[in-house]
Amino acid sequence: MHIKLFETIQTAQKAVPEGTIKKLFIKENEYVIIHTKNEFTVAEALCPHMKESLHKGSLNAFNQIICPLHEYRFDLETGTESSRRCPDLKIFKVEVKADGLYLNI
Repeated sequence: MHIKLFETIQTAQKAVPEGTIKKLFIKENEYVIIHTKNEFTVAEALCPHMKESLHKGSLNAFNQIICPLHEYRFDLETGTESSRRCPDLKIFKVEVKADGLYLNI
């Protein structure tokens, strides 16, 4: 499924400022959208370990999202948990085009 998230990169940057994690709802499914270093990534909303909401988490300098419950760290490129203590996080790439930002789910 190809979904348009934002009309322009500027709209995306205002809605999700760099260094933030926001909830994203698509057809009744919840995800998080993450903005790091002028890149946008979408991930499943809940930590695969104990289903804590990742929108309450944080980001680090290693391009990882950190779960607020047990501090599991997931790579935003691969979804791999840094210590391999739990299943990987599902990551979805956001594609920037001239007419907007798109997500393939």
